[in-house]
Amino acid sequence: MHHPSADSGFELLPDCVWTSTRYACPRRESLGFLPAVDIFRLEEAPISCYNIISKQTEDIMRDYSFGNFLHELRSRRGLTQYQLGALVGVSDKAVSKWENGSSKPQSNILYKLSEILEVSVDELLTCKYHSFEKKDTKGVFAMKKQLWEKVFDTIRERYGDSVPIEIMNRLLSEHAEMQYTDMIVSLDLLSVLAAEAKKQGEHIHVLGGTGASFVAYLLGATETSPLKPHYYCPNCRTVIFDNSADDSFDLPRKKCSCGKEMQTDGHNLPFETYRHAVQTTTGCYVAMSPRFLKAAKTVIDTYFKECELTAAEQEENRHITYTASSDKSVCSVTFLANTEFERYQALERATATAFGRVNFSQAEVLAEFQRGNTNGITELGSKFCKNIVEQVVPQSFYDLIQIAGLSHGIGVWFDNARDLISQGVDVKNVIAYRDDVFNDIKEKMIAKGLTDTGFAYKVMEDVRRGSYAKNGIPDEITFSLKEIGLEDWFVDSIGKIQYLLQKAHGVTMVKLSATLMWYKIHYPKEFAEIML
Repeated sequence: MHHPSADSGFELLPDCVWTSTRYACPRRESLGFLPAVDIFRLEEAPISCYNIISKQTEDIMRDYSFGNFLHELRSRRGLTQYQLGALVGVSDKAVSKWENGSSKPQSNILYKLSEILEVSVDELLTCKYHSFEKKDTKGVFAMKKQLWEKVFDTIRERYGDSVPIEIMNRLLSEHAEMQYTDMIVSLDLLSVLAAEAKKQGEHIHVLGGTGASFVAYLLGATETSPLKPHYYCPNCRTVIFDNSADDSFDLPRKKCSCGKEMQTDGHNLPFETYRHAVQTTTGCYVAMSPRFLKAAKTVIDTYFKECELTAAEQEENRHITYTASSDKSVCSVTFLANTEFERYQALERATATAFGRVNFSQAEVLAEFQRGNTNGITELGSKFCKNIVEQVVPQSFYDLIQIAGLSHGIGVWFDNARDLISQGVDVKNVIAYRDDVFNDIKEKMIAKGLTDTGFAYKVMEDVRRGSYAKNGIPDEITFSLKEIGLEDWFVDSIGKIQYLLQKAHGVTMVKLSATLMWYKIHYPKEFAEIML
């Protein structure tokens, strides 16, 4: 996913929203992973959307009775409009507009309202209390218990009955965060979609839906493991964590004691960088080739076949929207048609080599990046990236991941990381992602005997939103950061950052770019004909 950067000449516009970050991209080719689609000029983009919401939402929300019902629920709970707004993440003015019927809450707010007001989403939408005697439903969101059982079965199948404590702890931490949300269903749906794409030889890319989730990895919704770099033996289930590399892309080959070749995995992605998505996001975007759209729609229809799926299809400005209902939940998935994926398939056909079979983490691939030979390479082929490579000269794939973050943030490179690197700070240590902020603070806190990561999470969230760049760093935050041992340059750096990418996106960028570089090295003729 390409995040526009003020450092690279992008203009920041307040009305364009993308995965909780507001920005706009003035050039279609600057979208990187989605060069063929300008997602901010939707009237020009062939997009299909599935908004999985109650089928009654549109009609009910126009009715003033919703405002009366909401007012009654809020009053019974003893909440002011300000308090309710704070709990769901909106202003008191927004709540007032809901109650007077002049506006309606967005679908992703409904679940929060239902939790806080202790009613179901369906009760909110029908504006009446239902009987306490709940009938059994076959809605997909009633599957959450079975899905969690599936996740715990998968972890035992992969790592054996004696799952390493570090791995089990990660799963239990995510379970604690997700168990009262519907995120598990969204991730399972993405895994089904990914499986169908793989079956048909298609490429898809999930934007903003899986992040640093280990649950998503276990389900198959993402190939990016958030665990620390490690070796894994699929034969005897042996797991060996290795601190010699910052990323699994840089781990050398290793044989297991059972004699089998071990696999490498893990990118050290803290779940805290994904927490805000679990609490606020009800959907994601999935990029795919135009010809896979029909199959993707079929996957959605099949997945929700037990949910009173409606065939309400609406087309406007080449947007195709389907609505469906479940027993009480809200989620969405938006399909983005992207012709770039067709080029990847053409490259696979021309070379008789699938992306999944490419072993890109080789010295020859890294050497080409060091030379700046990145024409035709998605994400890392821009002039801006080349300029960073010239100054940094990456010595590892982890350095490439750092460069991807430095080139996609706002207020991260110019007058910040570039100056630090010129002063001798290693590119591995500069702040390129929100994950870096969290991990750096967490490590210092642990060294001080502090295990609660609340402070690290708060600072990370403030930095990713650009709060310190806009309002300055509060004195108490500065004092605490220095008290736990963080250097002056770290404090100065976070005070300049307006936006930080999530490292999971950087890992995906480098994996794709390195794979394409492998084709460029081994099949130069085919690569030139298709990608240049």
